[in-house]
Amino acid sequence: MRRPPRTRLLLWHATAALPVLGAAAAFYGPALARTGGVWPAPLDDVYIHFGFARAAALGHPLSWIPGNGYSSGGTSLTYPLVLAPGYLLGFRGAWLGLFAALLACAALLDLCRSLRRLLEPRGPGAASSRWVAWVAPLFVVAVPLLDWSWFSGMEVALLGAVLGRALVAVRRAELAPPSRRPAEQRRAGLFAALLVATRPEAVALAAPLAVAVAHAAGSLGAAAALARASLPTALLLGAHAAANRAYTGEWGAAGAVRKLILANPYPTPLEKAVEVVKNLAALRVQALESALGGPSFAFLLPLLGLVAALDRRSRRLAVPLLIGAYGSLLLVALNTTARYQNLRYAAPALAMLLVAAALGTEALARRGRLAAGVAAALALAALAAPSAWFGRQIDHFARASANIAGQHVEVARRLGARARQRGAPRRVLLGDAGAIPYLSGIPAIDGLGLGGYRGMPFARASVHGVPAVVELIERLDAAERPDVFALYPSWWGGLADVFGRRVDAVKIEDNVMCAADEKVIYEADWSALAPPGERRGGAIDEVDIADLVDERAHRYVFPSPRGGWVVGAVLRDDGAGGAPRFDAGRLIPEGREQSFAIGAVARGPAVLALRTDGGGPVAIGVAVGRPAGDEARVEVPERPADRWSEIRVPLRDVAPGDLVRIRALQGTFRSFHVWLLRP
Repeated sequence: MRRPPRTRLLLWHATAALPVLGAAAAFYGPALARTGGVWPAPLDDVYIHFGFARAAALGHPLSWIPGNGYSSGGTSLTYPLVLAPGYLLGFRGAWLGLFAALLACAALLDLCRSLRRLLEPRGPGAASSRWVAWVAPLFVVAVPLLDWSWFSGMEVALLGAVLGRALVAVRRAELAPPSRRPAEQRRAGLFAALLVATRPEAVALAAPLAVAVAHAAGSLGAAAALARASLPTALLLGAHAAANRAYTGEWGAAGAVRKLILANPYPTPLEKAVEVVKNLAALRVQALESALGGPSFAFLLPLLGLVAALDRRSRRLAVPLLIGAYGSLLLVALNTTARYQNLRYAAPALAMLLVAAALGTEALARRGRLAAGVAAALALAALAAPSAWFGRQIDHFARASANIAGQHVEVARRLGARARQRGAPRRVLLGDAGAIPYLSGIPAIDGLGLGGYRGMPFARASVHGVPAVVELIERLDAAERPDVFALYPSWWGGLADVFGRRVDAVKIEDNVMCAADEKVIYEADWSALAPPGERRGGAIDEVDIADLVDERAHRYVFPSPRGGWVVGAVLRDDGAGGAPRFDAGRLIPEGREQSFAIGAVARGPAVLALRTDGGGPVAIGVAVGRPAGDEARVEVPERPADRWSEIRVPLRDVAPGDLVRIRALQGTFRSFHVWLLRP
């Protein structure tokens, strides 16, 4: 007797839950044993999401920490908003990870449900392809590298659920009658925008999905359909860019500023291209080959996806999925960290490939019994081949979770204990470390800039160099400056060793995930920094080189690429009574120049005072005007190494907006500060 549809549906849900919950248990169980009961998080970035979620729950959306202001550093706009109810429901501290795990399982089951709807047999060949919908959940959990990300606590599982819903929406727009088609097209557009809001590189899928909707528009017209399907994504990207510009001064998000290879001002275009190629090679070999079972089997999933792309019924979904998978890999190859963190940036591409392969399996099985047998054999081989990696990925998940618990969570515990016992620290400086402020409850400044702090360009400064980060800290009031650091010393040379005193450290063994095996806690000493807002007596204008805020205000330009490197030093300052004083500057190679525009000053003669440090003789050329006039050569003799030196250049006439060009004529000029004085 045939089972009633309701019974069959319940049975399908039960069979779908088994592989999803089984995979979850396989990853979480060993990890819990390694962490000693702390809910496992194999990436510290998970806690960054938790911080954004807590801030949203407390009424500060788009902030990492309440009080820090707007942050564009979250990699997902939607995920913290989905986590926020868990915080309000009482999942606090590391236990918000349990809510994230429940959410991940629910999201993956929702993806399975979407796949079932997409794979439902219809029309000729339905009988021979009916089985594909029942094995669809196996496609979701078949690749251990992807499972690692599904259950990591990151936004990948949510992306999977949105991916499934977006594909169903596109299919509905394709099949809807003309009277309902515009509404379904708008619905597809909204889900495409939600994809991009969940992971920015999903724009590589959102765009071809909009084209697919337009291709299926029929009598309603492709142009109008394309507008309905693409406008939500365009509005989202435009609004996000406008908010970034308004609150941070950057059109791009902090993650793009900090992590994109193209944002680094120092390498040449060729050097940047080489890094992109290295990332692509690593992603291809490790994510699209090894993770899929090795060279002998890795072609099977793309092959099944190609079958779907050639099938008339499934091509409007399969072609965008294949374009999105490989397009997203091209985008993440621009990320300096693409090769690290267990290739988590490749997870969306793997998810798209698996869905395309499921569509291809159904398309082939629909061709008849013989084709269904071939489809089953190909699918079985494609899904079984990666299984050899399950043990390794589960072990890596557990070890990585132990690393995060043993280092980041432990540092948070120690800092929290210090705060309770001594009333300090009041603010901690760290580098892209989410667990420390989230679990300790101590406000923080992220020196890498992903957390955002009152619109200051920490992300851009961290790319230019550590001394540029210190310049921004110098802008803060003394009470606002961090009084403790939690940093990797190797990452923060020139800051931790110059402005910090080591008081504690947490060292882990068997490190597979943290940036270094030891994170050090320092007490801060900012006495070498100038008081915020300090202005030199008699100065009518000044440019603090390597202070990105000051540079932007003066339209400062340094020689790039292969020039303008940021350096810093603490030397005796005769103008401050011989006290040690920090300053950052840039290296101007021989034959290259820096330039800036003079601010609002009264027209007249002036003296250009240039701060530099010790070193051998150099010669510089100075030109001023609009455009810059004749270049005057200035010989700079050898300077003592223990103090700041000053070069004075008389100028006959300066006016607001005049361009000042300073060129290194002989040797490398080390430029730290510029003042414009009246004679």
